[in-house]
Amino acid sequence: MAHATSAEMTAEFLGTFVLIFTLGCNVLSGNAVWGGTSIASVYMVCIYALGGISGANFNPAVSFALSMSKSKGAGGISFEKAAVYAGVQLVAGVTAGFAYSALFGNTFNLTPAPGFGWAHAMLAELLYTFMLCFVVLNVAVASKKQP
Repeated sequence: MAHATSAEMTAEFLGTFVLIFTLGCNVLSGNAVWGGTSIASVYMVCIYALGGISGANFNPAVSFALSMSKSKGAGGISFEKAAVYAGVQLVAGVTAGFAYSALFGNTFNLTPAPGFGWAHAMLAELLYTFMLCFVVLNVAVASKKQP
């Protein structure tokens, strides 16, 4: 069983931190025009730069999806490594929150948009998290079978 190395934990911390920091800066700047593009660009750069080190999970849901994949005999990471990655990702997210708050001198509350309730927000989170994990599992883990 492979344990998470310091290089892998550093890569997961850095990638998650930069992603959450970018997201927070976009929200607090109030300019939504390039928000999606900047977040996607940072995500892509972090995946290319850090993917060879840790696999570029950057999300606890992705880490646990990869551990479930491995437990079923496919590729992925061990549950122990997923738990370490998830812990590092949570610390990185909180640290990024403090960083963008210090930069802007402001914070924001995550609440559903006007006209939507918590059930709508949870359903959207569930669907988009499923899509993210589905893509990662199909791109990074699924075997390449020839027709």
